[in-house]
Amino acid sequence: MTDVATRPFLPGALPPAPRTRRPRRRPTAAVGWFVGALVLYVAAGAVLVLVHDGVMEDALARVSAASSVWSSSDPKLAAIGYVWTPLPALLMVPFAPLRVLWPALVSQGWLAALLSAVASAAAVATTWGLLGDLRVRPLPRVLTTLLFALSPMVLLYAGNGMTEALLVAFLLAAARRLLAWVRDGETTALVAAGLYLALGYLARYEALVATLGAAVLVAVVSARRTGTLRRPARRRDAVLVDVGLVAGPPAAAFVLWAVVSWLVVGSPFEQFTSAYGNAALLAGADAAAVSIAVPARQLTWLAPALLPLLALVLARALGRAPRGRALARLAVPVALFGSVLAFEWATYLSGNLFGFLRYQITAIPLVVVLLGLLLARESSEGGEGSTGDAVPGRASAVLRAATGALVVVAVLGAGIATSARAMVAEPVDATQEYHRVAPLVGAPSAESALGMWASDREVAERVDAMDLPPASVLVDAGSGFAVVAASRHPERFLITSDDGFAAALADPPSHGIRVVLRSEGGGVDAVRERWASLGTPGGPAWARSLGPVAPATPFSPTWTLWEVIGRP
Repeated sequence: MTDVATRPFLPGALPPAPRTRRPRRRPTAAVGWFVGALVLYVAAGAVLVLVHDGVMEDALARVSAASSVWSSSDPKLAAIGYVWTPLPALLMVPFAPLRVLWPALVSQGWLAALLSAVASAAAVATTWGLLGDLRVRPLPRVLTTLLFALSPMVLLYAGNGMTEALLVAFLLAAARRLLAWVRDGETTALVAAGLYLALGYLARYEALVATLGAAVLVAVVSARRTGTLRRPARRRDAVLVDVGLVAGPPAAAFVLWAVVSWLVVGSPFEQFTSAYGNAALLAGADAAAVSIAVPARQLTWLAPALLPLLALVLARALGRAPRGRALARLAVPVALFGSVLAFEWATYLSGNLFGFLRYQITAIPLVVVLLGLLLARESSEGGEGSTGDAVPGRASAVLRAATGALVVVAVLGAGIATSARAMVAEPVDATQEYHRVAPLVGAPSAESALGMWASDREVAERVDAMDLPPASVLVDAGSGFAVVAASRHPERFLITSDDGFAAALADPPSHGIRVVLRSEGGGVDAVRERWASLGTPGGPAWARSLGPVAPATPFSPTWTLWEVIGRP
């Protein structure tokens, strides 16, 4: 019998490929970091959101908007709104119908907490990979990743549903790809960085500033690399191509979102023109004295060792050869994270931003990447025992690893201690965090924002108990998102994004409205603005009071309910 290996083949035929068993892929360390961090963050979110009702306002509002795409009286994708970036709500839209199986996904904002947990876990895995790209030794690499994951701000914003987690994740991913491009000029790395920045812009507007920083960095580095080209036109074209690769996707995202907003609501930049945008919120808020001391203190709480660390990395870069590449690597985190910090400072000092601690959160990944650059090994350094004499080489490697670990613990440990203190003892510098974390850990005399949505749920329960038709409860979703999210019958509400809202607001009795909900106090409420005269002498006679719902906490609104009884 002829052996297969020696069997003759027909002309043009190929020999059979040898059968090889494909190696079974094992989970990488990055996957392990992702899964471990995800379990931690989901658990933290469950304690904060499900047990203590500590979801933050913006997070619950996005969940409510995502749910309204399916379950409002006028379901449509435009219900996600156009004031804020669309990606967080869009990511939750496919899962919002699961509220029928688990109401807490929407009513308590648990869906947003799951999203922020996934994003923060991805940031932890990216950090591990970035440090590996820089060839940081195992011990300081593990400690840096672990302490970043356990940072109080990272832990809190991984579990409270806010979009800071998405911003940090996308900027870290972009930083990793830009560092790869600086190292070896991979075009695919530049494209990937641009895509991450585009996703970052769709999650948070600040990513646009990071894009500008990245574009300047790429232009400078590309110009230096193409300096040997003889023809100036070719150098210019090469630089433009590189800049276009990193800035093109974010620019496309910017234009696309502006055009969609303009076509749907008539304004390309609703954040600035809408009554629900940041400018309007600032105008309606109690004005606080703007001082450079506020962001300076906040930055010190989050990253007390930032400036010394930056000086050390700069000194190391200046002593490296080639110096240009070392400085370009240092410029990556400064361009991405530093530009966002500078933007937040400038916007706050100009009176166009609230002085919240969370706006400084990019200082934490900035410190992490700077630590990676400080502890990075060049290819020429080799590994343990690479000096020819194994014992001295191994001893030197152990000493370097131990020294690096001490630096990591000192830098990140200091940030953990100071940021934790801010959350439990600084109601001015860490306003939003303090009123949720300090009561959670039993700090004395702390006004608690935990459970602030209980009064909104009471309103929802009262409305649910009535036998009402669809689109018969008038409420401004800008102030009543928690009520709509908590209701078992969201289709009964006529909300701001519904086509008939404006007409019903002008004349509720003529448009089938049976109940009007009005929030009292701060914030934007179109119902309150239009019908402030309800219940006053000489006010409209077509409504009678169903009584108020008292605020559950000092941070909760007071609600008044009005039954439409017809025109007099």
